[in-house]
Amino acid sequence: MFDPVSLWMQGTVMWMKVFKQQQEAYLRVLGAFAEKLPHEGAADIAREAEAIKQTVGTVAKSVKPATAKPKAKDPELVSA
Repeated sequence: MFDPVSLWMQGTVMWMKVFKQQQEAYLRVLGAFAEKLPHEGAADIAREAEAIKQTVGTVAKSVKPATAKPKAKDPELVSA
């Protein structure tokens, strides 16, 4: 007997497998490219991170957030 749901599921599963294989191949190619790219050493990155950390710390201490001044109370309401 013809079952359209199982036929549809078989086709869907096949395309999902194709998509997965393409995605894995793409990630393998990206990994191969990443291996060949020159990159900084860990020491250079650590020095840069420390410099940024110190800069952010000094900026945060020197810049104070603006706060709104409280409004003066209306003299008529205070005396009432």
